Amino acid sequence: MSLTMLQNFLLLHPALSAVCAGAIGACVGSFINVCIYRIPQGISIVTPASRCACGKPIPFWFNIPLFGWLMLRGRADCCGAKISLRYPLIELITALFYAAAWLLLPPAKASVACVLLPLLILLAGCDLDDMMVPDAPNFALVGTGLFFSILLPSIHGETSHNIEVINRIHAATDSLIGIAVGTALVWWIRTIGTVLAGREAMGEADIILCAGIGAYCGWQGAAFCLFGGSVIGVITALPGMILSKIKGEEYTGVVPFVPSLATAGTIWFFRGPELVMAWHQWVNS
Repeated sequence: MSLTMLQNFLLLHPALSAVCAGAIGACVGSFINVCIYRIPQGISIVTPASRCACGKPIPFWFNIPLFGWLMLRGRADCCGAKISLRYPLIELITALFYAAAWLLLPPAKASVACVLLPLLILLAGCDLDDMMVPDAPNFALVGTGLFFSILLPSIHGETSHNIEVINRIHAATDSLIGIAVGTALVWWIRTIGTVLAGREAMGEADIILCAGIGAYCGWQGAAFCLFGGSVIGVITALPGMILSKIKGEEYTGVVPFVPSLATAGTIWFFRGPELVMAWHQWVNS
């Protein structure tokens, strides 16, 4: 199916397209759950098949995304152990993101979103679960971002030239500049923050993640990822800080930063040009 035929199908059947994309997203979310659990432990994500914490295999009908958790009512069928709410939540979030991508984005960019979004969810989930971000999916974010920029230059808005090679060169340049800016911004903030605080201010994973967003979204996306992620991180930590203040206690909570960066990167990927336009209108008003 050509890109034009796909675009026409999406225009004619948006609801059906969103439902199909959501179903695929839920299945991808189920696999993300496996990766979040296994990758930090160094376990293969391919074998063995899904098993309960007690070691017994899980029948395939209980592995159906979302419905499996509902059928089991949040408890393992074999031993009755509680199944974390994280599993259906990630499946639901991924399903909603896939549906939104196919409803809101052009086909080429929606296809790329189906790779970018699972990687961001995976990295955020690992950070939330174990405060550890695996290198492999993080570097994959950078590599796939550069690859898709060359393959589909339209994700960087490069469609104005009649010669396709020029579009690809410009998109690759945007991607490489995004990687460089994302790396440099976080590295300098990390270095200065470490000197001022006397301890490591940000991890290397944050640098790679911001570079990965730059690969997909260019330098503006990388900058928004960092500064927008910082705002989201502060908002996330605010309730805990206020509660500690009310209790008269010292706030000691640690808020993982990768989920905030991933959220900011997702916002930019979906609505980056609109944010730039709104910014220019606000500045010039």
